[in-house]
Amino acid sequence: MIEVDAKTYIAWVIARKQALGITDQDPLALNDGSRRTDSKRALLQAIADNARAQGREPTFKANFEPI
Repeated sequence: MIEVDAKTYIAWVIARKQALGITDQDPLALNDGSRRTDSKRALLQAIADNARAQGREPTFKANFEPI
């Protein structure tokens, strides 16, 4: 197994993003949710329902068609 120091890895990621011209301001591509399993859809639905029952939106955007 290859062991990687976290600080070394973070430095590599930062350097790689700079080399590719990626900034933290670039939007991340969202998973379109088209290949989610039924169990994952149910989990995401439960999370969304629970958040709304508490009077708030879920803390993340999850693309899925409710079951």
